[in-house]
Amino acid sequence: MKKTYTINLSGKIFHIDDDALDKLQTYINTLKTHYSREEDGNEIMEDIENRIGELFTEYLKGQYREVVTIDDVEQVIATMGAPNDIIDEDEEPQKPATPKQTKKLYRDPDNRVFGGVAGGMAAYWGISPLLLRVCFIIMTFYYGIFFIVYIILWIAVPKAKTSKQKLEMKGEDINVSNIERSIKEEYQEVKHGKGAKYANRVGEGFSDAMLIVGKVLAIIIGIGLFCGGIFFLFCLLSALFLPHWFPWGESYMEITHALSPSNLILSKIGILFLFGIPIIMIIFTAIKLLFSFKSNNKAIAFSALGLWLASLTLLIIVAISEGTTWTPRTNTYEETIQPGKCETLTIQVDKRHIVPKDFYRNRGVLQLHEGNLFSPYFAIRPSHGNTASIVIRYSTHENNPQKENITFDYKYTNDTLRFDNYAQLNSKWRAQNVDITVYLPEGTRIRFTPEAVNHLSKRRHAAYPLYSELNDHKSLFIMQDGEIRPLL
Repeated sequence: MKKTYTINLSGKIFHIDDDALDKLQTYINTLKTHYSREEDGNEIMEDIENRIGELFTEYLKGQYREVVTIDDVEQVIATMGAPNDIIDEDEEPQKPATPKQTKKLYRDPDNRVFGGVAGGMAAYWGISPLLLRVCFIIMTFYYGIFFIVYIILWIAVPKAKTSKQKLEMKGEDINVSNIERSIKEEYQEVKHGKGAKYANRVGEGFSDAMLIVGKVLAIIIGIGLFCGGIFFLFCLLSALFLPHWFPWGESYMEITHALSPSNLILSKIGILFLFGIPIIMIIFTAIKLLFSFKSNNKAIAFSALGLWLASLTLLIIVAISEGTTWTPRTNTYEETIQPGKCETLTIQVDKRHIVPKDFYRNRGVLQLHEGNLFSPYFAIRPSHGNTASIVIRYSTHENNPQKENITFDYKYTNDTLRFDNYAQLNSKWRAQNVDITVYLPEGTRIRFTPEAVNHLSKRRHAAYPLYSELNDHKSLFIMQDGEIRPLL
């Protein structure tokens, strides 16, 4: 059993065993002794200790341990460089066996004109910053697009402030030798070019101003996303559970009548999550922009994605289940009445089904306590001869159509055609229709009873081509020159 100690390394607390502590102290003391003779020795050691702390954190987190061991210290020394490689000036320093550092994009504060965007991109790609600046200037003349791009990059790309970030920007290994070189270069620039520090204050001020502008834009975008998300969420919930509030309520009702009760519930659940999850993500993004907090909970993100995919799969299954009962072709059957010689045909609509006035729609399916109802289509057309005829046509897209699935009563007696105000649907909705077409020869009169006028005048598509005249409560018409013309 080994003793453990608690150390403070660059503001971070670590637990370390006694062997690892001895080797770490020897390593750091050796470097401190070496760099104590340098003007910038304290800054170099501060960055070295920061890097050692970062490496310890990575090792412990990756292996789910709490105590730093001697293996960790040896790995740090191999990464940062052994003291002999740094101190011995007579020999060529050996590069530590570390993988190549991955480059990261930063703004370069030491090589900038305005915000250091071009300098950072040049360091990242290993090219001359002058080339990028010339390109930005030239491309700015094209509607100022690249100026906008530059401003966006200025706001979005972080500035390389520490020696570690400056080495990451260039893709150089973060070891003792490179840290020492980076700090010495920075120290010499400050020592021999103090005027540049003050010359850059304008750029720093402009940079701070752009950061403020960026925050303001983030707040504006966040408010827009939040309000839009809440609005769409309200519309989604209302469309699913309060469809009468919207103009598409009729079509929605027809769809609901097409589904079985179980599939209707499943489809509502699927639609709720299919559209609700992206809307909630929009609201969540807006909150992050408004309150500037970070959230990297991958479990929630993957759970939301899984739930979204499950809802999509559920809707596909429901669609397949219901789609097998449909057919793309229209199945029709009809019945024909021959009135014989008829000078005046009377149209009577029986008020068999009581429907509230606010339920009137063009051709939608109405769900009442007595069943699903829909309005028949009524039309008057000229006949091709001197004989009148009345055609009652039933149509459906059922895969196995049954006439009994539609209850619709009509009767023709004494030159009077009587039919129900609504047809009753005894099965799921499959685009069923009942079409009543009256073919009349020239000179035949048509009389509508008050009940017929009252009903058909409210059905734009159910009284072709008499809608406007019936709305004026005209009741007597005549077939003349192939058209229906009012007499009274």
